[in-house]
Amino acid sequence: MVSDETARALWGWTLAELAGVAALFVLVAAGLFGDGSFLASASRPLRLALLAFLAVELAIPLLIYLDMRRLPDPPDGIWVHAAAMPVVNVLGALAYLERRKRRHE
Repeated sequence: MVSDETARALWGWTLAELAGVAALFVLVAAGLFGDGSFLASASRPLRLALLAFLAVELAIPLLIYLDMRRLPDPPDGIWVHAAAMPVVNVLGALAYLERRKRRHE
């Protein structure tokens, strides 16, 4: 079990990580669909792939958070933090699902 102080610190880091990914998502989307110049030298398919990757990076922690909220005995919020870390979030999501499965057995 994570202490309240540690949980607050983790939520702070989690929100900062997600805010950074969201800001990058907005910049890439503006450069792709608007008049932004962010990554203007990159090819359109590469920018679309980056946009899709960032969308997944934002969706995984959101889905884990929503799943945790509906459980009667939710696990620690550390799972949302693990799922929010860019690139590592797929591993964090898999670990969360395995832990969730074990708790209900």
